[in-house]
Amino acid sequence: MHEASIAASIIRRLEEHPELVGRKIRVVRLKIGRLSTVVPENLRFLFGAVAAGTALEGAELEIEEVPARATCESCGLAFEVVGPYFLCPACESGRLRLESGRELSIESVDAD
Repeated sequence: MHEASIAASIIRRLEEHPELVGRKIRVVRLKIGRLSTVVPENLRFLFGAVAAGTALEGAELEIEEVPARATCESCGLAFEVVGPYFLCPACESGRLRLESGRELSIESVDAD
């Protein structure tokens, strides 16, 4: 599970952030895209285990899941990508520009 290494990276990054050094972190808010290959439930579970003994121990992990959205470069339709196929639902073109869905970002942190 690559979620363990992602959890460790998040923790390391926050512990090293100049504004957070020495502070107890209570909440971490993330955005995770549907196409990012991160399983939010796995990340939540592993985050708690990896955070043990750190400034993030006991921190709540809030995850906003971002849908995959694309724009068809053939007909201009903007739509949410669903299912395993990446085709425009209007013209069936595969010429798509992915607008969202691959995000993996720390959005905000609450600390004491």
